[in-house]
Amino acid sequence: MSTPVITSKWAGNFDCGLCDRKRLMANEFSKATLATFFKTQNREELKCKQCTSKEEQRKRTVACSKIERKTTHAAHDENEKRKCASCNHLLPKSSFNFNQYKKPEGKSRCRSCVEESVKDDEIKQKMNGEEKIDMARKMVEDLKSSKSATTREIVVAESKLAALEAEKITGLKPVRMGGRGRGRSGGSKRNGRGGSGRGLKGKI
Repeated sequence: MSTPVITSKWAGNFDCGLCDRKRLMANEFSKATLATFFKTQNREELKCKQCTSKEEQRKRTVACSKIERKTTHAAHDENEKRKCASCNHLLPKSSFNFNQYKKPEGKSRCRSCVEESVKDDEIKQKMNGEEKIDMARKMVEDLKSSKSATTREIVVAESKLAALEAEKITGLKPVRMGGRGRGRSGGSKRNGRGGSGRGLKGKI
């Protein structure tokens, strides 16, 4: 019976187009980035999460600088204050990005809270993936140490673990292949037999 691989020792097949890190695993990239890559196969557009996060931070910094320059010439904007929906602090307009400030009062979040939320989401996403693998690995170990576990149960558990490990590396979810069961072959329908199996031939 096969033993599940330890993915921490694996190398992937993805290269980041910005930082030039090579042979990265799929979990180094967002699902949206991988989905685009699988469609276009353009490796130059691949950007890892680290680079994407830095790019977003740079854009937020630039946007903040623009707002600060504008508010320098329009000081009355500082008199427009709004309470952040996350931290509940009463903050000036310059503390919110454009999209957040367009939201109704009571639903907009300040820049600091938005950035913290983005970081938290990235951490949770990574932890959720690792937790699933750890739980699947523990399930395999428990079944193997159990005297009552059947071979089929162990194989199913190992298959689930292998699928999660493969998804971490390749970014591809397992595909459930459709099969034709006994007595339901497509050929029998085409031949006008109404899906009756061979074993039922001559039995009514």
